Amino acid sequence: MEYPIWQLTSLAGGFWIALIATVHVYVAHFAVGGGLFLVLAEMAAYRTNNIHLLEWTKKHSRFFLLLTMAFGGVSGVAIWFCIALIAPQATITLIHQFVFGWAAEWVCFLGEIVALIIYYYTWKNMDRRDHLRVGWLYFIFGWFSLFLINGIIGFMLTPGDWVQTKDFWDGFFNPTFWPSLVFRTFFSAACAGLFGFVTATRIQDVKTRMLAVRTCSVWTVLGVLAVMLSGWWYVASLPSAQYEMVAFKSNRVAHFMQYFWIFGTATMLGGLLLAIKAPRRISFTMALVVLLIGQGLFGSFEFVREAGRKPYLIWDTVYSTQILKAHVPVINQKGAIASAKWAPPELAGGITDANRTVAGEFLFQLQCAACHSIHGPMNEITKRTAQYDVDGMDAFLSGMGKINKYMPPFVGTAEERLVLAQYIAVDLNGKTPVVRATRPDQVEATPEPFNTETSEYVLTAWCSRGMGFFAQNNKWVLLPPQNTIRAQLVRRDPSPERVLEDVELTYSIEPDQESDALTGTLELNTEFERFEARVAIPPYAEGVYNPLPIVTITATDTDGTVLATTNMVAPTSDQMGCRNCHDGEWDKAGSGISSVTAENILAAHDRINSTTLSQSQDVVECTTCHDDPLQGVEGNNNKPNLSAAIHGVHAIFLAGREADRSCLQCHPVSTLRGQHEDLGFVCTDCHGEIEDLAISLLKAEQEAEVPGAGRLLAQLTPRTASNKEAINPRQPWINQPDCLTCHVGFTAPETDSAFNTWTEGADTLFAARRDDMDAMHCGACHGSPHAIYPATMRDNVMPLQYMDEAQPMGAQGNCTVCHIEPMDTPMHHDNMGLEN
Repeated sequence: MEYPIWQLTSLAGGFWIALIATVHVYVAHFAVGGGLFLVLAEMAAYRTNNIHLLEWTKKHSRFFLLLTMAFGGVSGVAIWFCIALIAPQATITLIHQFVFGWAAEWVCFLGEIVALIIYYYTWKNMDRRDHLRVGWLYFIFGWFSLFLINGIIGFMLTPGDWVQTKDFWDGFFNPTFWPSLVFRTFFSAACAGLFGFVTATRIQDVKTRMLAVRTCSVWTVLGVLAVMLSGWWYVASLPSAQYEMVAFKSNRVAHFMQYFWIFGTATMLGGLLLAIKAPRRISFTMALVVLLIGQGLFGSFEFVREAGRKPYLIWDTVYSTQILKAHVPVINQKGAIASAKWAPPELAGGITDANRTVAGEFLFQLQCAACHSIHGPMNEITKRTAQYDVDGMDAFLSGMGKINKYMPPFVGTAEERLVLAQYIAVDLNGKTPVVRATRPDQVEATPEPFNTETSEYVLTAWCSRGMGFFAQNNKWVLLPPQNTIRAQLVRRDPSPERVLEDVELTYSIEPDQESDALTGTLELNTEFERFEARVAIPPYAEGVYNPLPIVTITATDTDGTVLATTNMVAPTSDQMGCRNCHDGEWDKAGSGISSVTAENILAAHDRINSTTLSQSQDVVECTTCHDDPLQGVEGNNNKPNLSAAIHGVHAIFLAGREADRSCLQCHPVSTLRGQHEDLGFVCTDCHGEIEDLAISLLKAEQEAEVPGAGRLLAQLTPRTASNKEAINPRQPWINQPDCLTCHVGFTAPETDSAFNTWTEGADTLFAARRDDMDAMHCGACHGSPHAIYPATMRDNVMPLQYMDEAQPMGAQGNCTVCHIEPMDTPMHHDNMGLEN
């Protein structure tokens, strides 16, 4: 925020640092190990009186001087140039905190330069003993230079107590100082052998060439072995947050860790092959190949170390976006553009319709370009964001740095976040808005005949779920298509009675609905005195999306005589809005999850959780890992249950949004369609805002000591409650909002929210609860959850059959539906409104 931006597009800042730094540091390690190698080779030449070995050592010292001092010095300056432009905030922090350390390192570097120049130019005119002393002096200066730089580099990854104390020594002798020093010392030795192969190819004397190659092989092989062993110590010494990033969280780390082992093994094999199979036939090309493999080994290590530091350049202090962590709360309130001292002049008056593109481009440079290129080779942004429209991109930016913590959070206002989302989705990717799901046109259903004078029975039915939404495809299954039809048969009388014996209730789905099971039988549930059947009805009729299929329920006696018939809606829908953020089209006409969407979801799951589900050859069952009371799955106590996991993750990305941009982003739009919708209620009025809903589910999992629940919970801030402690934990599908929270004493509500007062168990849910007489179910008279009468023209088919009006059974004094005679006593529950 304090410095101008070096605007990089095709080649992002990370590309230049990766290119220059990995090469320079490879050479810099050679400068340390190669110094020791030179002195020992010279001593061996004197001891064996091998003039060929001595001549090679002299020539190698020239190669060493040119590479380490000339190239190494220039590439070192290039690093400072790049980091000063790309990462000025981190650079200035390092300079201010380690002035003494840098000064000491420059003294050592000066000592290296002087010692190496003297060493190279005095082969002929300096005493052997003094010449070796100069060589040893060079190595000592070189190693102490490594010692000093190691402390500063290690500080960036693991600052330790410095974060609190700001003490020089706490930062320098940080938690990884000693294992890193050992690791780099051994790698310096391996580098000496690798670079030694290159000049050993020019030795004319065969025996000396074989000796030199085998010596280089020993340095290489033993050095790499020591590097791998000390690497374990290095990783084990990482604090928990950095260790978790390296070991579990970053997919990039997993790839580069594989490369580390591959290149390490290849480097050792290359060194062995040169020593055993080809010491006589070694060529410059062969040596160069092994040297480049060593570069791959070191480069993969550097990428692992860099990835372990994400999302910071200096851990817990400076983000990779150059934003100081301590400044984030102020910037979020003030705005990123207003806080940036070098913002374009067009943005001086704030964001307007005329400058939104300029604002988006600047925000991209400010918060993305340090790591991401535009159509370039390094973390190309358009490929990584191609699936998102503006809403999806905005949601991704909301959750950035919270789930996958290798990315820093977006810093700024909600308006700035949306402007950046528009720049990426529209200006860079040309993405058009995803067309939101709509309700299909309804075909009015015809009620079954009913005569208040002559009909002997009343058959009433409802569903356990107001919308049996599901999601399944050829890649994974979240929820199978299912709903439960429940029914009660009543013999009409001044004192009606339920009929439970010597009757059979069957169902048949409207004939044009696509289903293999068009008919079935409802079984008697003796415990709750109702008939029920679990049905799986595809939400399509002749290829057209139809989430409200009509089901005909028929009651017959033992002789097969029809006693009563009624129609009802068995709502079912796979119009899950996953495509809104995960790309893809509808699988069928206006509904369903396509293969593209399904694959993107598995890829996102793999990226967030370090799984490999996208590689599975079988259909992934979500309940394999996650409990789900709705599906009767228990026992997966090492993972949050399905509802807690899904809502917990999505709440992080959808925080701060209203119901139409959170609940309806995912759930079918036909879910809420009854009287509550007509009165203006939305999902969040009962279930809570997305953050509060997720907190209630995650708190129950945290109390059950389920791993991972606390990590998600820590990322959420309640929106309506004062704190998380004020939100009551609950189990999904069991503890739901209680109707009587609002309708106290069955009266008109005095509150507009049922959130945070839950039913005690599954038998107290609306669809299972019975009246004060413990006879009739609430759903039998009021309809299915989310579709309380009056609802849609298709949902209303049953009350229209019995009362010629879309009202709860018996409303407005229509007790004659069952009682034949008018009633003046509210037997089922208080305040029934029996007056006509």
